[in-house]
Amino acid sequence: MIILKISFWVCVACVAYTYVLYPLLIALTARLRGRPVRKDGRFAGSVDIVLAAYNEESVIGRRLAELVSMLSNSGRDGRVIIVSDGSTDRTAALAREHGHERAFVLELPQNLGKAEALNRGCALARGDVIVFADARQRWTPSALEKLLQNFADPKVGAAGGDLVIESASDVLSGVGLYWRYEKWIRRSESLVHSTAGVTGAISAVRRQLFHPIPKGTLLDDVYWPLQVVLQGYRVVHERQAVAFDRLPEGAGGEFSRKVRTLTGNFQLLMLLPAVLLPRRNPIWIQLFSHKVMRLAVPWALLVLLIVSALLPGPLYRLALVAQVAFYGLGVVGILQGCRSRLRLASAAGSFLLLNTAAWLAFWIWSTGRASSSWQKTSYDNLADKL
Repeated sequence: MIILKISFWVCVACVAYTYVLYPLLIALTARLRGRPVRKDGRFAGSVDIVLAAYNEESVIGRRLAELVSMLSNSGRDGRVIIVSDGSTDRTAALAREHGHERAFVLELPQNLGKAEALNRGCALARGDVIVFADARQRWTPSALEKLLQNFADPKVGAAGGDLVIESASDVLSGVGLYWRYEKWIRRSESLVHSTAGVTGAISAVRRQLFHPIPKGTLLDDVYWPLQVVLQGYRVVHERQAVAFDRLPEGAGGEFSRKVRTLTGNFQLLMLLPAVLLPRRNPIWIQLFSHKVMRLAVPWALLVLLIVSALLPGPLYRLALVAQVAFYGLGVVGILQGCRSRLRLASAAGSFLLLNTAAWLAFWIWSTGRASSSWQKTSYDNLADKL
């Protein structure tokens, strides 16, 4: 019974620290000891924008025109480098039809994955700063300038923008709420020192700090920022550099995306073991609390449910009833989808979906199937909706 009770409280502490205590602690630290970025003056360096695309013929023309216009309006030297990663549609052809002198198209004969496509694009870059973009999203007109302002501070090595998720009417609305919670944590971490990753759809790095990403890396937008931190520079979150996106059409697409992301976290720890060493990694606490602990939460929840059922006493009975009720509400939220009008059911469904994805990600990674854990998510009619 003693072992069961210890297990119960350890699991409670694990979940509470990960989702409540750590976010509050990092927010308090940011308020009391935050270090805002010094944006004295205008960053006047050159810029190259790299965009890796796979079968994006429906949006590539609009996206290329947008990025070229932003770069031209900035008054900076540079170009937009489109890397068609083995596309089987007219992505490369449509990008070439744009015909702007600031646009360059690199067409890869076969699909090598986003990590390698970014490497090929960055190898062609000559700007002082490399900006990363995706084909699907759109940026606010000032997004590029706001992102680059951070590089006026010599201590900043990279910056990530603020991705705004369009509202959803079904269980995925809870995912949107979770994303706002995630960005709140990132802003706090950025003020303390650095974030443990950026949004790949809108981010930037000093060219000399970018290291090639291992082929097959799932979380390129976490791998290279951690490399920047290990080199002694800050990675900051710029909330005024805004990009807009939307969630997939159904919970299945979002579930697949989360499985890929969380599988990538396991993979990342193997690719960059130095980030687990406090002496090497100045944001070790942030990484452990924000990334690693979330991988442990699904197991803590499972143990907590089992132990609650085995322990006698009103406290443990109440804990068991509360867990069963919460998970039942989550299932209702997932099954009802857009018919659900309960925000709590939507949030519970999203929490259940996210932690199930984390549990599954462990098995995908442990069986060596990480590279096959992701297929392109469908965003039906996205071009029209953007």
